[in-house]
Amino acid sequence: MIKAKKRTYLDPIHQDIVLDRKDPAENLIIDLIDTEEFQRLRRIGQLGVSYFTFQGAEGSRFTHSVGVMHVASKLLEQLAEKHPSVLEYRPLVLASALLHDIGHGPFSHVTEQILCYDHENWSCRIVDEDTRVREVLDNFSEDKNLAEKIVKVLKKQFRPKFVSHMISSQLDCDRFDYLLRDSYMTGTKYGLFALQRILRSLEIDEENERMIVAGEKGQVAVEDYLFARFSMYAQVYYHRKNLAARTLLAKLIRRARYVMTHRREPISYIDEPTRKWLSGEDLDVKDYLHLDDVQLTYHFKMWLRDPDPILSDLASRFLSRKLFKAIRIPTQDKKLNRDIEGEARRLTKQANLDPDYYVGIEYTGFRPYDYYRPDADNPQTNIMIRSEEGEVRELSRVSLAVEALVKGDYESNWLVYPDEISDRLSAIKELIPVK
Repeated sequence: MIKAKKRTYLDPIHQDIVLDRKDPAENLIIDLIDTEEFQRLRRIGQLGVSYFTFQGAEGSRFTHSVGVMHVASKLLEQLAEKHPSVLEYRPLVLASALLHDIGHGPFSHVTEQILCYDHENWSCRIVDEDTRVREVLDNFSEDKNLAEKIVKVLKKQFRPKFVSHMISSQLDCDRFDYLLRDSYMTGTKYGLFALQRILRSLEIDEENERMIVAGEKGQVAVEDYLFARFSMYAQVYYHRKNLAARTLLAKLIRRARYVMTHRREPISYIDEPTRKWLSGEDLDVKDYLHLDDVQLTYHFKMWLRDPDPILSDLASRFLSRKLFKAIRIPTQDKKLNRDIEGEARRLTKQANLDPDYYVGIEYTGFRPYDYYRPDADNPQTNIMIRSEEGEVRELSRVSLAVEALVKGDYESNWLVYPDEISDRLSAIKELIPVK
C-alpha cells in the first residue's frame, strides 16, 4: 500500500497541522499516531467529566496530544533561530510531546485522583515495554535509543534539562495547548493568551539548562498566560458542578469496589482488566490499555441492573446526569467543616440515603502551584525573565501582579450533597459563617 506523503490534521486551535513523511521526525510522528496505543486516546476525554457542565467539552486526549506536538514543533522553530543546535533534539522533543499523555486512564485525571495511580508512570511503561509504540521507536534509524531517551524526558532526567522543560514545566507546550483547547471546548474565554508572542520570546539559557523569557513584551504575555491558568482553574476546572460530578463518580467507583469485595454474589458485570484496576492489583500494559472512557461507561450501564440499590442508583445518576449539588464552605475551621458535614449526613439519612455514598467534603486544593509557584528545589522550572538590561530574575520578583497571585490563598472546601435534601438546607446554611 502506498502511503500518502503528507498528512493534515484540521485542528480547531492550531488550524492545519501538516506532517510530511519526507521529514524523518515527522514520519516518525505519523507512525506513532497510527499505533493502537495512541489511537486509544480518542476514547479518553481530555476534560474528564466536565461535559456534564460544559456541553462542548467533548475533546479527547488524542487531539490534545497532537496539539502539544505541534506547539513543540513551533517552539523548536523559534528557538533554532538563535540556538540551531536545538534541532538535534527535534525527534526526541516531538515524540515526547506526542506521547506525554499516552498513559492516561478513563476520565483522565478524575480516576487518577480517585484510584491513586500515576498516568505519567503508565506513559513511561507504554513507551518502554513491549508495545507497538516501542516497536516504532526502535525502528527509527536516526536514533536507536529514542525510547529510553523519551522515558528520561518524561521523568525529567534527561540532560540538558530544558528538553524536559519544553514538555513539562511552568511554561511548557502541554499547558500552552490545554489552556487554549480547554477554553475553546468549554465555550469560555478564560484560557486565552498570546501563544505566538510567548514562543517568540523564549530563549535557551544553556549554562543553567533552562528556558528564559526575553524582554518586557514577553513578560507581559507570560503574565497574561498565568492569569489565564488562574481563571481556568477558578471558572472551569473547579466549577462547582465539576466538583459534584467528580464526587459522584468517586462514590460510584467506591461502591463498586465495596460490592466486589463484601458481597457473596459477584457484581453484575466486570471484565478482568477493570476488576484488577478497581481492586488495586498489578496490571500489565496490555490490561491497562484495555481501559478507556467507553469501556468504563459500559460497566456503569451494566451496573444499572445490579441488585445493590446504592450501586445501581449511583450508576443511574451518573448516566442520567442527576448530579449531586455543591455549596462552598467559606471557612477553613476543621470543626465547623465537620459540623456542616455531620448535619448534611443527618439530613441525607432522613431521606433514606446512605450518607457514606451521598455526602462529602470536596477540597479543591486551589493553591498557587495550580497555576504558578516558584520552586526553590527545582529552580530550572521557574519562569525567568531577562530584562532589556540583561538582568535575569524570577517572574514574581519583577511583577507585582504575579507576586500577588503567588502569595494568594485560594483554598476552598465544598459540601457535596444529594438534591433530595436541597429543600432542607436551611439548617446547614445557618452553620456557615457569613462574610
